[in-house]
Amino acid sequence: MRKDHPSHELSPWQWRQIVARTDGCGAPHIEMIKRADLIGARLSRPRLGVFASSFNPVTTAHLELMRRARAEFSLDEMLAVAGCANADKTSYECSLEDRLQMLLLALADESGISLGLSSHAFYIDMLEALAPIYPQSDLHFVVGFDTFERVLDRDNRYTAKYHHRFSDRLAALHELFSHCQFIVAGRAGAGHRDVRALLADEPAEFSERVLYLDFPADLGERSASEVRAGVRAGQSIAGLVPATVEAYLRAQGLYR
Repeated sequence: MRKDHPSHELSPWQWRQIVARTDGCGAPHIEMIKRADLIGARLSRPRLGVFASSFNPVTTAHLELMRRARAEFSLDEMLAVAGCANADKTSYECSLEDRLQMLLLALADESGISLGLSSHAFYIDMLEALAPIYPQSDLHFVVGFDTFERVLDRDNRYTAKYHHRFSDRLAALHELFSHCQFIVAGRAGAGHRDVRALLADEPAEFSERVLYLDFPADLGERSASEVRAGVRAGQSIAGLVPATVEAYLRAQGLYR
C-alpha cells in the first residue's frame, strides 16, 4: 500500500506527484490520500463501501449518500474514490488536483471515510487495485441508478476498454458480481422498482448481489452541475457544498 497523505491541505507540488503516480498506463492501482480513523484494530474482513465519482465538485449530497450507505448497511469504512480517468468524460472545468483538494477538505471531519485516487475508471478494474489495500474485505460499491445502468452495459460499450480482457460483457459482470455487492441509491422508493426491472433480464445471481438505498429527492437533486451553474450565474451555493469547499472554489475562482 502506498503512503497515506493525512494533511487537509497539500501543496500543488504534492498533488502533482500524487496524480503522476496514478496514471492509467499500467496495472490498476489506487493512491491512498486519507485513511479513515477507525476505532480499535482493523477487522479481518471489514465491510467496505466504495463510492467513485468525478467530484466536480464534491457536494453535500455526495457526503450524505456515503454517510447513509455506511449507516444503513453497517459498513465499517467508506472509501471515496476519484479517478484519473472517466468512462465517458474526457475534460472538466476544474483540474483533478483542485477536485481532490476540495474533496480532502470536505472529508476532514469525516472520520469514517477514506479518500483514494484510482488509476482506472471501471469497477471491474478497481477490484484489482483494492485487493492489496483491503485484503479479504466485504466489498460494496455505492452507485446511483444511472451509474448502475452503465455498469450493466447493455449496449456493450465498455467491455473492450477494461484493463483485463473478457469475452463479453456477461463474463465481465460475472467476475465483478462474484467479488462485490452493489448498493444502488434511488429516490423515495420509486427507484427500487426501476432497479428490479433493470435486472429482470440479467442472470438471477446478479439480483442477489444488489442492495437498495432510499435517498431523499431533495438531496438527490443537489448535483455538481447545479453547483457549477450557480457559481457561473453568481448565485449562492450555500448548502450545496460544504463551507470549506465553497470557500476554496471561490478563492481559486473555479467554475467561472
